[in-house]
This record gives sequence, structure tokens and C-alpha cells, in this order.
Amino acid sequence: MEIERESRISIKRETILEAATAAFRDEGFECTSMDRIAELAGASKRTVYNHFGSKEALFQAVVSRLLEHAAALKRVEWNPERSLEAQLADFARAKTLIAEDPASRCLARVVLGVFVRQPELIREVLFARAAEAESALVAWLKKATEAGRLSVPDPELAANVFGSMASGALFWPQLLEGPMAPAEREILMKEVVETFLARYRSASD
Repeated sequence: MEIERESRISIKRETILEAATAAFRDEGFECTSMDRIAELAGASKRTVYNHFGSKEALFQAVVSRLLEHAAALKRVEWNPERSLEAQLADFARAKTLIAEDPASRCLARVVLGVFVRQPELIREVLFARAAEAESALVAWLKKATEAGRLSVPDPELAANVFGSMASGALFWPQLLEGPMAPAEREILMKEVVETFLARYRSASD
């Protein structure tokens, strides 16, 4: 019975998160009320407050889930059988997927607006998830260096450099202006990867 109860609670929490995501995405943070979220979730406002104590806490949970999804896309495992170009392209491509999806792009714009106006509301969530997302690339760079394929003395710095290049070329333009043509996106992705490898590829590779 306890397992069934926990399952029902988990399902209800997920339903509320889905409703909140849709509301924040379509109506913005300021214009979304807990009444509206309860209506979309098919729940009472009291139930929504029982799961999330405030609209701010619910928004933080929505942001965390969005960033968790983005981080999952960047979990590329080192594979010595694949080319460096192909594996780094996977990391770069992960930067673009959130901005390419219309629903995720709208939500990301809302998050950006809230961060500009109320940075304290989601700063901790953003920074924690950002560090988690980059940890996969840091681990990959370490393994590629151990394998003699790359020469990366400071993996954290190199991951930051790669992420900044990929975001500047692929994420931010699409977030602010809309999706690029696939051919243009591939050209930019290739340029980011080749520029990074020109700096860090091992002389023996």
C-alpha cells in the first residue's frame, strides 16, 4: 500500500510539473498563477501547494527539470573506436537541441527573462545544473587525454572554452532568433569542433 501511495504522489507531482511547465512557457512567470496551474493539472490549489510550497519553488523545479534534460543530452561516453570529431560533434549538437525544440525554446526564453529580472530566484539551480552538464565533457576530455588522443592540461578550462564556443555559435543565436537552417548549423558545428581540436589534439594522434 505504501508503494502505491508513493506512486500516486509521484504521478501527481509529475502532472503538476507538466502543467506548470506549460503555463510558464505559454503565459510567462509573472502572469502564471497557482490557480491556473491547478486548473491545468486537474488538481486543487491546496494539492499544488502541498507538493510545492510556492510559485517560486515550482518554477525552480520546472527550471531544474529543463536543465536536467539538457544535461542528459550531454552525457557522451568516451569511445576510442569513434573519431574525436564525431564525439565532440555530439557534445556540440546537445547544445542546440533545446534551442531547436519550439516548446523548450519558449520555456528557455522565459527562464532567461526571469534570470535577468530576478537572478536570485534561479541562480543556484542554474549554476548547479550547468556544472553538472559540463562534468560529462570534463570526464570525456580526461579520458581522451589519457588515451593520448588529446593534450588537455586543464580539462575544466577546456570544457568551459568548448561550451562557450558551442553556445555562442549554436545555442544563443537559435534561442534568440529561431532555428538555423540545418546546413548552416552543421557548418558552424564543424567549425567549433575543428577549432577546438586545432588547440587540443595530441601531436601523436
